[in-house]
Amino acid sequence: MDLRSRLLHLGLRRASELEPRPPRRRSVPLEAVVAGEWRTTPAGQCFVAEQRFSLAYTHGRYRLSEALSVPPHVWALALGDPAAEPFDVRRAAYLDIETSGLSRSGGTVAFLIGLGSFEGDKFVLRQFFMPDYGEEPATLHLAGEVLGAADGLVSFNGRSFDWPILEMRYILAGQQPPLDPRQHLDLLLIARRLWRRRLASCALSALEHPLLGLERDQRDVPGYLIPGLYNAYVQQGDAEPMADVFYHNAMDIVSLVTLTARVGHTLQAEAPAADPYRDPLALGILYERSGRPAEAVRALREAARSPDDTIATDAGRRLALLLRRTGEHDAAMAVWQELWARGDVPAAIELAKQYEHRQRDAAAALTTVDGAIARLEAGIAGLTRYEHRRLLRDLHHRRGRLMRRLERQAARRPAGEPSPRPTQEEEASSGR
Repeated sequence: MDLRSRLLHLGLRRASELEPRPPRRRSVPLEAVVAGEWRTTPAGQCFVAEQRFSLAYTHGRYRLSEALSVPPHVWALALGDPAAEPFDVRRAAYLDIETSGLSRSGGTVAFLIGLGSFEGDKFVLRQFFMPDYGEEPATLHLAGEVLGAADGLVSFNGRSFDWPILEMRYILAGQQPPLDPRQHLDLLLIARRLWRRRLASCALSALEHPLLGLERDQRDVPGYLIPGLYNAYVQQGDAEPMADVFYHNAMDIVSLVTLTARVGHTLQAEAPAADPYRDPLALGILYERSGRPAEAVRALREAARSPDDTIATDAGRRLALLLRRTGEHDAAMAVWQELWARGDVPAAIELAKQYEHRQRDAAAALTTVDGAIARLEAGIAGLTRYEHRRLLRDLHHRRGRLMRRLERQAARRPAGEPSPRPTQEEEASSGR
């Protein structure tokens, strides 16, 4: 049984089979309120609206052309795959859909498929509107011609919502999905990584004003109202509210372009120094995960100077571990010493490891461990009971081992003989 057959067996249906409708009245035709044209295909009819924007067009603070100025290799950070092929936004399709429902259930249909692409010296926005559930095959076919010419996707939550819905609708309509989006730049995912500590929400509407300098006008309609407006159009035929839905969809897509520019500038560390939304800790984590340690160290050092103790401590811990992995043991110890001076017990444990295994100074390690135990027993705000017990258990276990080592050393070493220097193998094991 193929995938389409399995979906139908599970109860999913073609759009034309969803529900019967009463006769409609066309008080205002769609073409009277939205600039576009009706297109007829062998599969049915679809309304297509098209807008062409100059690359110099400014949307908020950014020109559309600024999305093209980001080098393709930068997007490996956003895609989360250092080995990914360079992502070229010039050859990608910007995707946003409006649906008959807010879930990803089988009855949810994409009635408006918005697609934007760079074509020569223009950014072309096309919107494919399904006037009735029975016209879904025609809408998918025409949108598929644009999707099929793209080499990737740019979306906002498209990995979880837009593309899965479209892919399922193509399968149910008996059409081959026109694109295999192995390269899919979902800007919601990267926005959360970059700005979740700086902004209360990472919804597109919440990002537009602070990051893009954009305010939508009164024509915009809240997304949660859109399914009801479409269903009212299908049943009653009044197209006037649809003009606001087209506006909402178009704004979403053009905002994706300028948000691409903003993300690209941030990933290249080109944001202004006084940018209140820049988060060096987020950048450091991204650089580290993408195998770019030099940039990660710079960003994490900046974050470790944050006036926010939580951010500074998190950044300091990550920085020290990264320095140790890259062989900069002395620099790592300096960071741990600074953290321990502020009372960070995990930093004390890492310091004790270095003293014991790398410097072979069990006495210094024991002193550090005793200080950490005292700090824990005095009480640390924010630690869960489990974390407190785990740290205390680790420290007492380490203290017992250090005491036994010191006793053995005292029994073996003649008076006045210095402690032996660590071997290369012992230095390599200093992270234990």
